[in-house]
Amino acid sequence: MTARGGYADLFAQDRTAPHWAYDYAARLAARHPHGHRILIQTSMSPTGPFHIGNLRDTVCAHLVHRALVRSGRRSAILLSFDDFDPFRPRQAAADPVLARYGSRPLAVARERSTAICRAYLRELKDLGICPPEADADGRTPAGSAWLTHYQWERYTGGEYRHIQRRYIRRAARLAAILGVSGPRKLFAVYCQQCGRNTTVLHELDPGRVRYDCRSCGACVTTGAMECVKPAWAVDWTLRVTHEHIDCEPAGQDHCSAGSTMDRTRAVYHRFLGTRQPVIVPYGLVRQSGQRHKISGSRAGGLLPRDLLRALPPVLILWLYARPNCRSDMRVGLDRAALLAAYDGWDRFVAGLPASVRGRALWALLTDDPPPSGPPLPRMRTVLGRLHTACYDAESVTCELAAGRDRAAVAERVGHALAWLSGPGRGTSWLLRADPDPPGADPLRDNGLGGNWDRARHAALLRALFAVPDGPPLRRLLAQFGADALVAAVGEHARTGRRPLRDLALARLDEAGARRAG
Repeated sequence: MTARGGYADLFAQDRTAPHWAYDYAARLAARHPHGHRILIQTSMSPTGPFHIGNLRDTVCAHLVHRALVRSGRRSAILLSFDDFDPFRPRQAAADPVLARYGSRPLAVARERSTAICRAYLRELKDLGICPPEADADGRTPAGSAWLTHYQWERYTGGEYRHIQRRYIRRAARLAAILGVSGPRKLFAVYCQQCGRNTTVLHELDPGRVRYDCRSCGACVTTGAMECVKPAWAVDWTLRVTHEHIDCEPAGQDHCSAGSTMDRTRAVYHRFLGTRQPVIVPYGLVRQSGQRHKISGSRAGGLLPRDLLRALPPVLILWLYARPNCRSDMRVGLDRAALLAAYDGWDRFVAGLPASVRGRALWALLTDDPPPSGPPLPRMRTVLGRLHTACYDAESVTCELAAGRDRAAVAERVGHALAWLSGPGRGTSWLLRADPDPPGADPLRDNGLGGNWDRARHAALLRALFAVPDGPPLRRLLAQFGADALVAAVGEHARTGRRPLRDLALARLDEAGARRAG
């Protein structure tokens, strides 16, 4: 691999590696002695629920970690929640609940911040990324290959006090390296009276900070470092140095010319006398049908738990691992995206015996052996059978499991039903209401016997489900039996109720509630 100068170095890759994660793992292994524990950081701010864009950062860290472990190296992941970052005033002003937190640290809204971080940790556990021994806040026993830090705790607890003072002492040199107009541009101070970072620095040295607050009018002189928050470029190098971080994924917008990762290279070389951590640059994640990237502060994006309701964890990891990390990717839960994901996964699994790269990727995704035996039914087949079985998952599983791994079939049927009860509910034939008035009683003359033409079947479906078309009679008979169909038609004639429609809709509702829980 030929190194190139400037920020382009951040995008260099060895395409002969069996997967991009192995390439970054090899770089890290070459940098550090064999006994060194290689620490990979994934970090993000809880400005809003962590979405499928944030997840790419953590999955990249997870895959490189897996590649290192498989090559016999010690490795760990550090999940850093940047809850010492301030609430953006515009975001806070847009929500009455958050209005009083504008310009204050995200962690000050304790209940909200905790809920956001804990939800993400639960999702990472469900994906098999965060280890099961981690508690609700991601804390693990000593020696674990997983660490979780909350930057509010570490700054206010004095964890960084010594290195903060070192950075402040040499702030003029830092400013010159970063091309900033003055040392005070590199630091902000949270007012000790009102908690906001709307302060004007008048004096900043390792032993004393003097500032005025534009929000509350306070004029403060303090020796406390806990209220000093470095600007992002400085904050990142400070934490990398203190925590001994060796690798970090970063969005491509943070790796381009003039970006944080580009500008801070000089800080490592000329100020810290070390090398910048190995950066894993990754592309944008967009939802199907959307042009802009997902934003947590704007909300509305898909969350990891949305994917987990419709896709097995290993398939989700494969969706993120399949493209080159530098490529943009789209993820969605519309019908086309769902079917494409499952079809692609099935092709990947079927091709594993003949694909060296495929098996290398499989080893990054899971410790389980590749599936053997007959392939699972395609997702479009599962969805079709669920529709015709009026969403009876058990009967569909029994029908499709013949000769296959029953547990795997049941899992796929469960995910299909969860999708139908959520994002795919609009595809249900039960919701195709018939605007026409009901016709004659379809069972008046011969019950379920006699000639059975299209018009008579449509009349039966109207009586049973209030729809003009749906499953064929043989499927309805297999699902409910003749007596139940006759009784349901009679119930509708007497009372207007449709008990079988209620039953089918209840199955969808129960599946939705079960997956949401």
